[in-house]
Amino acid sequence: MELAFDISQDELPIFLAEVDEHLQTLDEILVQLEQAEERPELLQSAFRAAHTLKGMAGIIGHHRMTDLTHALETVFDSVRKGMCHITTPLVDLCLDAVDGLRLLRDEVITGEACDVDVERLVEEFERVNGKIGETTGQEDPPPAHSVEGVASSDNDSLSVEVHIDPSSVASAARAFQVMMTLQEVGEILEMSPTLDQIETAAPVQVFRARLATRVEPAEVARRVAQISEVFNIQINGQVEGHNGQKPSMAREARPDTGAGGRGNGHKNTAEMTVRTSVERLDKLMNLVGELITDRNHLYQLRAYFEQEKRGNSTVDRLAETVTHLGRITDQLQEEVMSIRMLPVGSVFHKFPRMVRDMAQKTGKQIDLVIYGEDTELDRSMLEEINDPLIHLVRNSVDHGIEMPEERIAAGKPPRGTITLTARHEQGRILLTVSDDGRGIDPDKLRKAAVQKGLLSAEEVAALSDDQAVDLIFMPGFSTAEKVTDISGRGVGMDIVHTNIQHVNGSIQVETKKGEGTTFQISLPLTLAIVPTLLVRVNGVVFAIPLVMITETLRLSREEIRTIRGQPVTMLRGSVLALIDLKALFGVQEKRPLSEKYTYAVVVHSGKQRVGLVVDTLIGEEEVVVKSLGAVVGEIPGISSAAILGDGKVALIVDVPGLLRFFGIH
Repeated sequence: MELAFDISQDELPIFLAEVDEHLQTLDEILVQLEQAEERPELLQSAFRAAHTLKGMAGIIGHHRMTDLTHALETVFDSVRKGMCHITTPLVDLCLDAVDGLRLLRDEVITGEACDVDVERLVEEFERVNGKIGETTGQEDPPPAHSVEGVASSDNDSLSVEVHIDPSSVASAARAFQVMMTLQEVGEILEMSPTLDQIETAAPVQVFRARLATRVEPAEVARRVAQISEVFNIQINGQVEGHNGQKPSMAREARPDTGAGGRGNGHKNTAEMTVRTSVERLDKLMNLVGELITDRNHLYQLRAYFEQEKRGNSTVDRLAETVTHLGRITDQLQEEVMSIRMLPVGSVFHKFPRMVRDMAQKTGKQIDLVIYGEDTELDRSMLEEINDPLIHLVRNSVDHGIEMPEERIAAGKPPRGTITLTARHEQGRILLTVSDDGRGIDPDKLRKAAVQKGLLSAEEVAALSDDQAVDLIFMPGFSTAEKVTDISGRGVGMDIVHTNIQHVNGSIQVETKKGEGTTFQISLPLTLAIVPTLLVRVNGVVFAIPLVMITETLRLSREEIRTIRGQPVTMLRGSVLALIDLKALFGVQEKRPLSEKYTYAVVVHSGKQRVGLVVDTLIGEEEVVVKSLGAVVGEIPGISSAAILGDGKVALIVDVPGLLRFFGIH
């Protein structure tokens, strides 16, 4: 049977985005409630999320979603009132309900009924509540008393009036959010429109209420102003902290398709914002990329004219214009990049629930600690890094953290800890996944490599402990004695390694037997525009990403030696392997290196370093990354191409791929 809901195509993206936000909130709060005491602010937030979801479902006529959210808010209210307590079985039930709500949310998109057994879930909630469900079954929400308290008399009540943007496609939902916000700071004595009227989804232009509260009017206005698409907030007839003028458009810009999202505080009335799609941002980024290419071309022309026509006033004016245009282009690039940036917390927030579920399944006790969740990363990068992070966290749960009895026997606390961190460092994003588990045993890895026929006994014996640990990234390598549904059903760490290198990133592992393991992922800020060092090899230009470069060297013929047929040089007392790009890419017949001197660009991937031998260092240049396409296909050691300012094509060197090609890991 096809389902029908009272929602337009314009309203749908906003509905879906806000439902996802509230469900994510419930996931996070439930995990926190299970680990901590029944903190009033957490319970209040959980109740509010469930009640808001119920109101949104009621507005569009999604009755099964309304029933399930009502059962969920009822149990939160019971806990708030001390009638029942948070237990692991109760959290399990609530999380099952949240999972069910996600499937019910999808019904609004597909129009087809899912197989969520809402009646069974509601019955289980009623059993938890016992007779409480009969006494808290009213449709109107109970007053949400905040920590500030509620006024005891009408003399302390406030008259609140809030205007909602007439162009809003979900004005009834906004009115509902205003009501919920006011309930957090006091008790609504009367309001217009009523809750029943709001739930008909009829447009709401003005929301009025009489509020009993001890909270200052300015604070009430501040909280209401955090809701999108509201303006002209009046308390007792006075505009509090606002100019009272209607914004021409009050939909918050968010870099995900159709997102409605939260408001941006008091700036809601001062800034004109617009909701846009990812596709438009991608097109804008492509156009900025073309502009950067032309800017680089103009820089070259400026240099030419300044050299040929030195002192010419017209050339001087041209140079000034080109410089200004370059500065504007840089600023435009920064603005577009900032719009595309999202906090890495949007990926991290799913892990508390995931770790909690996996710990229960394995019988382990695990705490997850997150740092740096506000660190921002390009949206395209977040999409690429999502799966590798999931696999690393699963790996820490399955292989890293020990069972409680094993940890106690080793003198550790029974609860293990997994730590997720994100931070900026030298134009890169560093993500780490650490655990205080059993660590990685290099000898066990050596043995597994021989058993699987990946290396001979002589080869593994020659490996250092660090090199032995890096064996986990070899294709087909696994030490798991049995395949589980936790660590990835046989998918190895080589997939993680490949995916990270695909986005010009690198991964390192640090481990100590019995103490734990840390995986560190290093990523560029974006995939679209890359700062590079341009080099020339027999007339062909290559671009080497700056983030991969340690330093550049000028080498004389005498400084280049050969070990086992491999050219090397000494760098501060250590042997540095050299790769001749001429011979590698067939730029010309292989011949001895330059008779006088040559240049080497020292690059790194993980813990490994190598010198790329080139003829000339041209200089630094930001290049716009272009795919080589299916016609050219994959070239070992080359990741993509770029069009330079003079119109020529430069090949972008894939440093990790190059080292893999030479067997340097």
